[in-house]
Amino acid sequence: MKNDEKKFKTMKNKALGSSKVDKIAVGDMVSWKSWSWDLNTDTFEDKEGLLLEITEETRLENVVLIGKILPFGASEYDFIPLFSLTKTNKRD
Repeated sequence: MKNDEKKFKTMKNKALGSSKVDKIAVGDMVSWKSWSWDLNTDTFEDKEGLLLEITEETRLENVVLIGKILPFGASEYDFIPLFSLTKTNKRD
């Protein structure tokens, strides 16, 4: 195995999404973009929810941080990669 094959796996960035850990915490309101479609249009829409848990998963030999989220108005959890989430302070 060559050294350059693992150049992104350092202690600072041991998992994909590590850079978001300092900006997002369990209990935060978060938002993310989600693909939405109906019979007339295809578009991205903003979704929001409450971050309940952050877990590590191995996907294609890489560690990825995943957020377990309860979207507002939903009864089922969504699992979104942490790098796709943004902390929000919106109050409706």
